[in-house]
Amino acid sequence: MKIFQLSFQKIKHCLTALCVIALTALTPSSAALANTIVIYGATGNIGSKIVAEALDRGHKVIGVSRTPESFKINNPRFSAVKGDVSNLQSMLEVIKGADAVILSVRGSGPNNYPEESLDYVASKVFIQAARQLGKDAPRVIQLGGGSTLYTKGVLGLDARPSTEGTAQHGLVWGHWLALQNYRATTAVKWTVVCPSGGYDAEGPRTGKYRQGWDETLVSENGPSKGISHRDMAVAVIDEIENPKAIKRRMTVGY
Repeated sequence: MKIFQLSFQKIKHCLTALCVIALTALTPSSAALANTIVIYGATGNIGSKIVAEALDRGHKVIGVSRTPESFKINNPRFSAVKGDVSNLQSMLEVIKGADAVILSVRGSGPNNYPEESLDYVASKVFIQAARQLGKDAPRVIQLGGGSTLYTKGVLGLDARPSTEGTAQHGLVWGHWLALQNYRATTAVKWTVVCPSGGYDAEGPRTGKYRQGWDETLVSENGPSKGISHRDMAVAVIDEIENPKAIKRRMTVGY
């Protein structure tokens, strides 16, 4: 009888261990939450850093460009495709089946009107694509402008007015219009990420940053200094892996 009980206990322990292993295998990792990420603007200053960050964390990345042959990335989890962020049919073909889409684009139109800016057009096209894809639509993270944040209740665009017809005016107000496009939707899973204090293009990857919402981040030493492109990439992939700002805008800085 004792021998039988001992054998039964051993079998029980073995079965428990096997169950734990099976459950661990079935539990999605953080990377699996967005296994396939489509990145528009993947050759840009920030977009290229987001590509590198996503690949380093084990994600599958699809870089989109009008000239995909310009990519020089040797990684089995990276693929380059030809696409146009301003064309609905092109976007539908590229993002179908993806888990997340990142729009790291900027550019002004022929007349420098905000509604011609690439930021505004990209947001509009993605929303149209998401509506067509319905429940299968991926979430989107679009990089926005820091001038759309508030400082002590004052909108940055109002505090630093620009002249209509200039490229700067079209770009910064294009960011604002893109944000309003997303805010007007109810079914689209969107996030707009804006830097507090601009950017430090050559700054290192520290992996550390602060997160806020609609107000520019400040500290006892004053406004947040510009976040590095690499740490912005960290923040974007963090948001994909651990969502905190779906259907809202967020800001990151130091």
